[in-house]
Amino acid sequence: MIRLTTLRATGNAPADTPPTAGINAMNEFVAAVSKVPGAGSVRWYIGNGGFVVIGEPDSYAVADRILTDPAVQVAGAKVFGLGLNIAEDIYLLEAQKVMPFLPQQ
Repeated sequence: MIRLTTLRATGNAPADTPPTAGINAMNEFVAAVSKVPGAGSVRWYIGNGGFVVIGEPDSYAVADRILTDPAVQVAGAKVFGLGLNIAEDIYLLEAQKVMPFLPQQ
């Protein structure tokens, strides 16, 4: 499974926020997510009008566990505090993982 999450600015960062604050916050966020068991490879990029996080969680259950992890919540609050918000959240599944759920002919 691959999870693509795009964050875009929907508000303003606090006054006197340094230009590198977003990069530092994203580094901290990805580091926290990467420590959650089953999170797999997690990276972030600048593109698509904002920051794009690409993760490879083992399952939907792991994806949910990431959201409830205290360190991820603290790091996420820093990202959101900069005026960023989730614009898109897409899951991509490999065909072999979907096949068991398709009607057999």
